[in-house]
Amino acid sequence: MSKRREEFFAEGKDAGTRLDLFLAGCLAGVSRKTIKRALDGGCVFVDGRVQRRANYSLRGNERVFLTLAGESPPPAKPELHILYRDEGLLAIDKPAGFHSHPTVDGRGNALDLVREELAAGEGGETPILLHRLDGDTTGVLLFALNAETNRDLARQFAQRQVEKTYLALVAGNPPDVFSVRNSLKAGVRGRTIAVTSGGQIAETHFRTLSRAAQFALVEARPKTGRTHQIRAHLAGLGHPLLGDELYGGPTSLSLGGSCLHLRRHLLHASRLGFFSPESRHFMTIDAPLPTDFLPFLREFSPAPGV
Repeated sequence: MSKRREEFFAEGKDAGTRLDLFLAGCLAGVSRKTIKRALDGGCVFVDGRVQRRANYSLRGNERVFLTLAGESPPPAKPELHILYRDEGLLAIDKPAGFHSHPTVDGRGNALDLVREELAAGEGGETPILLHRLDGDTTGVLLFALNAETNRDLARQFAQRQVEKTYLALVAGNPPDVFSVRNSLKAGVRGRTIAVTSGGQIAETHFRTLSRAAQFALVEARPKTGRTHQIRAHLAGLGHPLLGDELYGGPTSLSLGGSCLHLRRHLLHASRLGFFSPESRHFMTIDAPLPTDFLPFLREFSPAPGV
């Protein structure tokens, strides 16, 4: 029998809510009886401890894990959040866990999602992916809707005229301002590694925006676009992304008295700036911060203005 594993975060406003009622509200289509069976079977954990009581009162700011027996439903197709659109250009806010383009595993991807959206309209445009984001990286993703826009923006990317800004939550206490320029190449097990010869030049400029006891919020501005560039540069400095297991980042963190388990690396493509193929004016497109950044931002004093 297959198992379905779920993870939820009980926020401060959930304090005082019964555990079974909280889970029922989070699990659409799952009966209270099924939830009670999971509780009785020791399959529900609150902040890492087994909790069998259905009437357990949540304290708030807790991580809740549970395992349900049975078939796992297919992953829901995420809603397409369009940030900008004109006749030749479309920008979306890519969600975490969603590839930019089709992959061999056949999972859903942003290119197919945009293609389906356009097919449902009257324009008949065919989207062309202009750049890529890692599967777990959120934020601005651009598509050209005609050959002219594709040529123009492809040239801007190639000539490094596109200004890319990322927000990263990193481990430790990085310097106020720092930069990395080295050579990177593909390593083993999906990693990108720094090399002295045979790689491609990679350059990133960083600025620390806010600090907490164990982590910091960093702005990253890559000048080149190598695979895993920001992740590899930060890890090489001893400040890996929170949740970036591939590069040695912590996958859990004590936050507000609770143990917070991280489901992805916390990197967000917050802004892209480029010259509009239509107006030739410089324009920027911004993506709002994803919700899994918010518990960390509350730890900064004062809160960052991003």
